[in-house]
Amino acid sequence: MKKYLLVAAVLALPLALSGCGTIPTSQNPASSLYKSTDGGETWAVKNKTSEAGLDLSALDVISMVVNPNDGNNVFVGTKNNGLIKTDDGGETWASDNFPYGKVYGIAVDPVDSRIIYATGVTNNRGKIFKSIDAGKNWQEIYTTPANGPLAISLVIDNKNSNVLYASTSDNQVIKTTDGGQTWKSILQNNYPVLNIAIDAQNDNQIYFVDTGNNIYMSKDGGTTVQNMTQKLQASHFSGSIKSVVTDPTLANTLYVIGSAGILKSTDAGNAWTRLDLLNDPQRFPVQTLVINPMNSQELIYGAAQATYKSIDGGKTWTTAQFDTSKTINVLKYDPTNTSSVYLGLSAI
Repeated sequence: MKKYLLVAAVLALPLALSGCGTIPTSQNPASSLYKSTDGGETWAVKNKTSEAGLDLSALDVISMVVNPNDGNNVFVGTKNNGLIKTDDGGETWASDNFPYGKVYGIAVDPVDSRIIYATGVTNNRGKIFKSIDAGKNWQEIYTTPANGPLAISLVIDNKNSNVLYASTSDNQVIKTTDGGQTWKSILQNNYPVLNIAIDAQNDNQIYFVDTGNNIYMSKDGGTTVQNMTQKLQASHFSGSIKSVVTDPTLANTLYVIGSAGILKSTDAGNAWTRLDLLNDPQRFPVQTLVINPMNSQELIYGAAQATYKSIDGGKTWTTAQFDTSKTINVLKYDPTNTSSVYLGLSAI
């Protein structure tokens, strides 16, 4: 895949209007999974499977996690095909032994990566499952009370892997401190919480974003929660929010993304600045953003069928286009080797 670099200001307008360069850079779109081995500069399709009947081109990728101890081991949550995984860095993929089709959230224990958590949907009822043998067997550890509510976001505390947070579509955020044996409600909201993010340096500092374009913060692990939306709006925010992303190394540093573009705060959400993007986020919302866990100046975001990479904190960008009708929905760095980045597409 070729790389396109914005070298003159005159190119900014057509790129902003189209979302990316006009020449397709991938000639083999027959997959929903790609990998970069040069930090997101170029991308290669990953469409091989060791399993008969598994069509990687038909997958809708809605979640992904890279094993924090083994970057060749990646789990992908799909809309209708359950969990699939690779153990060889994406060269071949196969279905995991997960019992249900839709997987909104996945988390791998950073201490013992044989322990995996995933959300699932069965008979229109949301559940959370746990495996202690790298996905061979799964135990149900949480269920919503009736058909209808789904388990959406799922995040693990990297400093205390017995602590997990999850959100449900009936406007609730729940927490466990014992690896899923017991749960408690920490937020009953007015809207479903789309995703949850934990501060890199202070694991008691949690952020939540909901479908009503509100952002919340807790400084005490969810005991109390404060609404930070007015502070976001004071930055002349306009548009919708899809998710909140915390910097993997810097305290109090977070981003919100969506049709509002990318907004950044370095003081835990009190003040915000907007990054200058190449694309028009009102037409092509930012769907996903990742930050190099070894270099906070390196960012990659996905919008429509293009990725945009910055090595200077968002001042300038390079871009690559994917010849597909699907939308880039997930980006993940390999934390053990940040030259490797995984990408997932979905027909959103």
